[in-house]
Amino acid sequence: MSRKLSLRTRKVHRYLGVFIGIQFLFWTLGGLYFSWNNMKDVHGKTLIDKSEKTFTFEYNEPVRKLFTEIKEPIKSVEAILVNKDSLLRVQCESKHYLLKLNKNQYSVKETLTKEQVESFVKSRLKEKIEIKETVFLTEENILKSHEYREKPLPVYAVTLDHSTNTKVYVHPNLAKITSVRNDNWRRFDFLWMLHVMDFETRDHITNWTLRIFSVLGLATILSGFYLFYLSSPSIRKIKKRITKKS
Repeated sequence: MSRKLSLRTRKVHRYLGVFIGIQFLFWTLGGLYFSWNNMKDVHGKTLIDKSEKTFTFEYNEPVRKLFTEIKEPIKSVEAILVNKDSLLRVQCESKHYLLKLNKNQYSVKETLTKEQVESFVKSRLKEKIEIKETVFLTEENILKSHEYREKPLPVYAVTLDHSTNTKVYVHPNLAKITSVRNDNWRRFDFLWMLHVMDFETRDHITNWTLRIFSVLGLATILSGFYLFYLSSPSIRKIKKRITKKS
């Protein structure tokens, strides 16, 4: 009986080893890449200065009038400098507003133009880099598997003329860099997709594919332990000693 069980276990272990071994290789490669990589480079901090320039403003009559033009509850207000403009980033329940507070120029500005976005990106770079392309993205022309995921839309994707193929994503209604993606991040994202086995959104770690492979991986390990127990000379000697004593 034990011989038949041993043969069956070896067969199961062999096939599981081949099937699960490929995924084990992906998990190992991903772990090595994650642990040995510079996360600052992955997040684009080597090219972009993440700090925003801010200012203090006075709640005077012109500013008060601008706020009265917003007809919904306000959640937060941030005073930021974008290019040469002094702006108030106003976040409401369903919409964002930009209030322009330049000298003698007080107005509600709902979005940045393409040219303003490009100037804004250039002002945030640590070194001078030319812009290769700027594309406007909305919910209609972006997929779930796109590198810009679970971030506010619409957004401008500004591609830098750089060896890292860096794209800077700027939300025009927020006047804010919401994401930076480069080739290092894309490799990281691909390996993370293989790691969590979520091939669409790449963020759902409780998917059934990962659960099934985890259980099969555990079965492979346990069958390996069992085979070691059956074939180990040391364990055989211990069992013989126990038998003699009894």
